[in-house]
Amino acid sequence: MAVNSLTPVVPRWGVMLRGVALSSAIALAAPPALGQSATDEAAAAYEQGQRAFANGDFSAAAEFFETADRTQPAAQALIQAIRAHRGMRSPAHDARAATLALTLLRREAADPRITAYASRVVDDLSPQLARVTVQCNGCDLSLDAQTSGADVFAEPGPHTLTAAWGLRVTHRPLQLLAGSNNPIELTMPGETPPPAAEPTRISTPEEIHAQTGVTPIDTERPPALRGALPTIEQAPRRVEQPVQPPTPDGLSPGVFATGMVITAGLAGVLVWSGLNTLEGNDAYVQNPTQTALDDGRVRELRTNVLVGATAAAGVTTLVIGAFFTRWRSAPVYAGASPAGMLVGGRF
Repeated sequence: MAVNSLTPVVPRWGVMLRGVALSSAIALAAPPALGQSATDEAAAAYEQGQRAFANGDFSAAAEFFETADRTQPAAQALIQAIRAHRGMRSPAHDARAATLALTLLRREAADPRITAYASRVVDDLSPQLARVTVQCNGCDLSLDAQTSGADVFAEPGPHTLTAAWGLRVTHRPLQLLAGSNNPIELTMPGETPPPAAEPTRISTPEEIHAQTGVTPIDTERPPALRGALPTIEQAPRRVEQPVQPPTPDGLSPGVFATGMVITAGLAGVLVWSGLNTLEGNDAYVQNPTQTALDDGRVRELRTNVLVGATAAAGVTTLVIGAFFTRWRSAPVYAGASPAGMLVGGRF
């Protein structure tokens, strides 16, 4: 929906904010399926966002403003969400603010004041963020297990991009650098990659002003809220969070070593049980009674069970060692001595 100025957006939710009826222009622009209830829900979320913003709770305010925009899209709600995210002064919230600014540029392209503001946000934040532009022919995207759009900003550092076409899923590890632009093409297995395309260039506020002669939007507050809310500069100072190194995949070599010990122990018991079964057989040959026969069958059953258990433990240990063990860590060793089994290494 295109909005020609910021002022008409406020009456759109005036039922909750000022107690007046919706303006005729917003009533015509809103889809009929949304109805009055959607407008009321959006207005309530927007009002909660205003209160949270005034109290300095920028994280909650951003959530309320985004909820209002999802319920009934409005440029005013998205602008307030951007300012709330920037008030958090953290890389993650800066990335979200820049991503919402890209949404404003696409959705409100007909309003030069809004696009000038959104372009300024992107210009301010993009040097310390990384932009990711994805082409995937109808896939569902997620970045670090969070639902994502096809054109987003992210914090510098390691990330995982996931694309899903129904049950077919592909993962792409990313190492993003500050200020970088990362066009990515993802294809469903078996498809030919689409031709490469350059991301859309964003006009600067100065270029928009030179082309249209329109003064850029007030970057502090919208007209309806001037003087009512604290400025973003009053928010707490940014606290940098260290990037945690990724956890290596695979099982510790200690699991494999433990399996070897268990297998060796079962093998030892199996040897004893086999010898004991042979002794029972000799006893039956010398004294063929029913008691000796029953005792021999018990020993034979025990030995057969130990054969199966030893074989299962050995196969399982070999599979773990061959396919599921992380061998890049320090070496592990295992062996036998007169005192028993010995396992060593660093896990």
